[in-house]
Amino acid sequence: MASTSNRLPLRLIETFRSVFYTPIYVSVAGGFLEKEGLDVDFKTCPPEFAHPMSALNRGGADIAQSGIMRSIIASDWGAETVPVHFAKINSRDGFFVLSRTKPDPSGLEPFRWESLKGAKLIPVGFSPMPWASLQFALRRHGVEPSELDLVTGLSLDEAVTAFREGKAEYIHVPQPTAEQLLDDGSAHLAAALGPENGHLAYSSFAATNQFLESQPETVQRFTVGFANALDWLAAHDAPEVGEAVAGFFPEVSLDLVVKSVARLKAQDNWPTDPVLAQPEYENLHDILIAAGLAKERQPYSKVVRADIVETALASRK
Repeated sequence: MASTSNRLPLRLIETFRSVFYTPIYVSVAGGFLEKEGLDVDFKTCPPEFAHPMSALNRGGADIAQSGIMRSIIASDWGAETVPVHFAKINSRDGFFVLSRTKPDPSGLEPFRWESLKGAKLIPVGFSPMPWASLQFALRRHGVEPSELDLVTGLSLDEAVTAFREGKAEYIHVPQPTAEQLLDDGSAHLAAALGPENGHLAYSSFAATNQFLESQPETVQRFTVGFANALDWLAAHDAPEVGEAVAGFFPEVSLDLVVKSVARLKAQDNWPTDPVLAQPEYENLHDILIAAGLAKERQPYSKVVRADIVETALASRK
């Protein structure tokens, strides 16, 4: 633990509020970052920034939760340097495809992906990565994304309203939205993308090269605190975790927060340590290339710094 007499400030942001990012909330609310001597200002990415990478580049944050796709795409477009990802938050896709009707009324048959052909589906509209991941799963099951009738251009709230009004047969959503729709009977689970696409470097912490080089002690303390938070998350059950993070979801019942946590925990969504391994990076890269979001493979060493977590984990022993 760092000396609390030498406290350091840290501006931390997330892309949007979702139970998907429970490891962040555990690290903040559980005091794991505070115990390392950090005074953390944590918030969702402010509207003046297009996304967290923009906030980093424009000096609006020190460390950001972001999909690693942002740095890969920027590099693919020719950027000489990009924000570097150094600690993993999510090791699977945490989004779900829900259906207005039970895929099989008897409950005996699994969801059939070909049932999406010609169907109206509302995809996630606030980030390109969830749709890219869904496209990858569709193609694995012999369904071309062009065969779906997409209802696009909606915010998450608008998407849920449209789905409830019967304007689509399927909707693609994160937690706790998925749990809310399942709980009130508006939807039935069709597919979970996490198990479909396996382990990949879906969401992680990033910072500019300049910050990583000029503030190594802050980065070290942050990474140690986050690793400790992941230990706690792995060791505690859904009710305990839900209770710990419920304050971040004041408009959602504790019961639904717990159910959201339980569903994500059951599919191994969160890592037990923050190592951003190259195989998971390459798996994500496969999805980006298949979706046309990246043309060429970008070097792991340009986008990821594995040494930061290695040093932090070693310091805890």
